[in-house]
Amino acid sequence: MRKVFGAALNIFAGFLFYIVNLLGFVNGQTIGAKWAIMVVFAVPAFLALGCGLALGRFRNWKRDVGIVFLCASGVTAFLMFTFACLLLTDDFRKLVRPDTLTFFSDYVTGIAVIVAYASLGWLLLRMSRRYEDKWGQA
Repeated sequence: MRKVFGAALNIFAGFLFYIVNLLGFVNGQTIGAKWAIMVVFAVPAFLALGCGLALGRFRNWKRDVGIVFLCASGVTAFLMFTFACLLLTDDFRKLVRPDTLTFFSDYVTGIAVIVAYASLGWLLLRMSRRYEDKWGQA
């Protein structure tokens, strides 16, 4: 039962990290307000992730955190790729109001946040594999 609740909390944390990644693309606010909103969503994400890890007794924590970060950044990157592909069609551009396109126009910060989460996730996953290779256990 602990594993089920731990996995559910990890999935919830991944969803919140996805929201943080998505908020990196939002434009139209001051930099301080934008980062404050991102931190507001990141705090419950880290709390949910910590609770999920605690239910698993912090066994394989690097692997679990790495997977959550990689999944959240991968889903966000796929969503942005899908949105970019939709923008290439004339029909979609006619359906979407122009102010919607300017709302998600901070590509530098958005891509930087995705790359940061993906890099940290990959690093943690790589570190957990080194531990498994060295000691022969998980």
